[in-house]
Amino acid sequence: MSKKLFVVLMLMLFVVVSPAAFADDDEGEGVGNVASTMKSRTPIKPGHFAIVAKYADEYLSGAAGPHRTIFASVFNDGINNIDNPYDDLSDFFVLDIRTAVDFAKGHIEGATNVQLAALVKPENLSLYPIDKPILVVCYTGHTASIATGILETLGYDTWTLRFGMASWTATSSQKIYDPTKPQPIYGGGYPVVK
Repeated sequence: MSKKLFVVLMLMLFVVVSPAAFADDDEGEGVGNVASTMKSRTPIKPGHFAIVAKYADEYLSGAAGPHRTIFASVFNDGINNIDNPYDDLSDFFVLDIRTAVDFAKGHIEGATNVQLAALVKPENLSLYPIDKPILVVCYTGHTASIATGILETLGYDTWTLRFGMASWTATSSQKIYDPTKPQPIYGGGYPVVK
C-alpha cells in the first residue's frame, strides 16, 4: 500500500471516529461552545501525526512550496510545454469548492463540486484521485489555497487555480477592499458550463 493511500485511509478513519470528540462534555456545553469543543478534541495519534507532519513538511518546503498555483492562461494558450506537465486541463481532476448555487451558475467543464466544509468527509475523500493532480477552484483563489494545503498535507498532488473563477470568467464582481462594495474583476473569458 502506498504511503499516500495509507494517509488517506487513516484520515478517513479519523474523520469517521472523531465525531465522538465533539460530543457534549460533562457540563453539557456541547459543540456550540468553542472552548468546550477545543477541550474535547482528540489529537491525532503519534504514529499518524508523524505521517501527516511529513506530508505537511514536504508541502511547505517543496520546490513549489505553499504557492502551488497555476494561471488560467496556462490551460488556454494552446501551447503544449514539454517542460511543464501541468499545462493541460485534462491532466487534472478539477475540484470546485464554491457553493452549489454558484457552481450551477457556471463552472469549468468537467469540474466536480465539493464545498469546502465537506472537503475531507470520507465520501468526498474517496472521490479524489491519488494518481492524478487535483486543481482546486474557488472564487478568488484564497479559499482554494487553504483546501490545497489541507489536501497536500493528506498526500494528494494538489494545485490552486490562481485567482480562481475570477481569473477564468470574463467578468465577476468581488468585494476586494470594502465588504459592502463589490468591484468588477476582469478575467480571461474562458469557457464555462452551466
